[in-house]
Amino acid sequence: MGRLVELADRLLGICGRLFLALANGCLAILLTINILNIASRAIWDRGLQWVFPWSTVLFVWMTFFGFFVVYRMRSDISIDFIYDRLSRRGQMIVRQFVNVLILLLMAVMVWHGPEIIERQAGIIEQVFFFGIQVERFTLAVPLFVTCGLIFLNYFVDLIYGLRGETMPSHRTNDTNAH
Repeated sequence: MGRLVELADRLLGICGRLFLALANGCLAILLTINILNIASRAIWDRGLQWVFPWSTVLFVWMTFFGFFVVYRMRSDISIDFIYDRLSRRGQMIVRQFVNVLILLLMAVMVWHGPEIIERQAGIIEQVFFFGIQVERFTLAVPLFVTCGLIFLNYFVDLIYGLRGETMPSHRTNDTNAH
């Protein structure tokens, strides 16, 4: 079981780096097409009509890809000044409570995924990918993949916590980290 959990942590690390690259890629494309749109307006007095819908899609994808990265890198909001003042046992209880809470939240989100995707019927106007018009449900796909990865990340942390250990990916030399 220990090796499987360590493997899961390493795979989550790979996913974290991949999602960081995807989020940054979305941002780079978003900035590039908007610069092109501004230049087109300045030079030819005519904007590129497809830029706004693609900007929306790329922003949504960037946000959802980044969502996992924030949790994986432990950059989410935490109240360290309270947590750090708790006893070791209190910290363990809070850690496991947060793990279970996030597991439940992600499970609820994934549970409702099919219903949400079903409601997102139709196409996104002026958004083509290799000549194929993009369906509206593709906006939510990264969200549910991210929720699944966050679920797995906190499940792995829950197991490490039950063993009284810190996830290898969460170990740091920083004295302020928990």
